[in-house]
Amino acid sequence: MNTRVRLGLLAVFLIGVYLIGRVTGLTDQLTVDGIRQSMRDAGIGGFVVFVVTFCVGQLLYIPGFVFVMVSGLAYGPVWGSIASVIAATISVAVSFVIVRTIGGQPLKHISIKRPFLQRPLDRLEQQPIRSMIVIRLFLWAIPPVNFTLAMSGVTFRDYMIAAVIGMTPPFVALSVAAGLGFDLL
Repeated sequence: MNTRVRLGLLAVFLIGVYLIGRVTGLTDQLTVDGIRQSMRDAGIGGFVVFVVTFCVGQLLYIPGFVFVMVSGLAYGPVWGSIASVIAATISVAVSFVIVRTIGGQPLKHISIKRPFLQRPLDRLEQQPIRSMIVIRLFLWAIPPVNFTLAMSGVTFRDYMIAAVIGMTPPFVALSVAAGLGFDLL
């Protein structure tokens, strides 16, 4: 299947997910209060609800830090940190698999005539884990980053190693801050 068709299918899929979310009212519940209430109402199953919501939210272009803060608020600093790192890891894996399967790897052999744009792509190919760790330390679980990396030539293994290493420090810090902030109220 050629690249344009795959990218078209990816666009149709993402628009479809968004429209389903709007029509069913799922996106109306993707608020801090809505997610927190869903997690508490579900009891032990709240974590599963959280992970699924995180995954769907990433596909709907909701930045991961929103869910990390909710995790800290709902579960507290320690359990919120653990929950957010696990959920974020699952979420970026799901995004990668869906985007790679539908969109392919159109960025794998791309050549940009501007050196300042081409250099990061070259580094990603030469030192994928190191490059992605740096990306994740600063850009965390931002959907465009997830989608771009999935459409590059990086392997799933390298992607996941870098995601866990790069997202853990900022997500733990954010969960702890949100959890402690909530406890102070």
